[in-house]
Amino acid sequence: MVPGSTYRERLPPAALAEHVLCVWSQVIGAGQEVCRHRVLPDGCADLVWIGAAPPVVAGPARGPVVVALAPRAIVVGLRLRPGAVPGVLGVPASELLDRDTPLAEIWGRGAAGLAARVAEQASVAGRQMAAEAALLERLRTARPPDRTILAASRWLARHPAGRIATLARVLEVGERRLHRRFTAAVGYGPKTFQRVMRLQRLLALARRQPRSRARSGATLAAAAGYADQAHLARELRALTGQTAGALLPDAACTLELSELFKTAPGAAP
Repeated sequence: MVPGSTYRERLPPAALAEHVLCVWSQVIGAGQEVCRHRVLPDGCADLVWIGAAPPVVAGPARGPVVVALAPRAIVVGLRLRPGAVPGVLGVPASELLDRDTPLAEIWGRGAAGLAARVAEQASVAGRQMAAEAALLERLRTARPPDRTILAASRWLARHPAGRIATLARVLEVGERRLHRRFTAAVGYGPKTFQRVMRLQRLLALARRQPRSRARSGATLAAAAGYADQAHLARELRALTGQTAGALLPDAACTLELSELFKTAPGAAP
């Protein structure tokens, strides 16, 4: 029997909010088989602790990643904001693209003590608090995120069909320079990030709409920023490996707690 899975997110403490988008947990239920969890691209990197294993950095992804989790596993994570990787981890986000990197390879000996402090906690809340405290120590000397890249990421999330040339003019920076800075901070270029944000927008909209034909039809495609249903289908195959019918009933946006899609206080995508 495949075990069930409970996934939850919450906002980070105020001291971490500049760098961390959310704190999350996933608890796997009892069973005899592993739980295969599909993770979709969201433009973020995550610090992840799975049980007592050493922590890893799940880098920004361009496609789906399937993670095998053992029964009764407790997983906690800190989802970094797009563009926060260089300041928090001290490496370009592009070096972490499409891979899981042991935190020890980035932070050295300090990562071992961090792993122990988190793993020795029995509860989900205790592990999350230990992870937050450890990251807060590191952030005392961290560089703030690149404000230009933060502005670019918000613009791309809110303009799913916007042109990169327009964004460059808005930011008063050359397209090539924008691409270099964005890739170093986020992991990939602004166009790829825009595609990923459009996917997350689609998932957020699908959750808010009733189960009807419009949910996976032309209305939903247009609202999310796709040119038409064919465009939506191509992008879902490329970014998730699934069709709209298979994906939308169960998948959820992993940026719900961010302000990326908001155009006014309290506005929905």
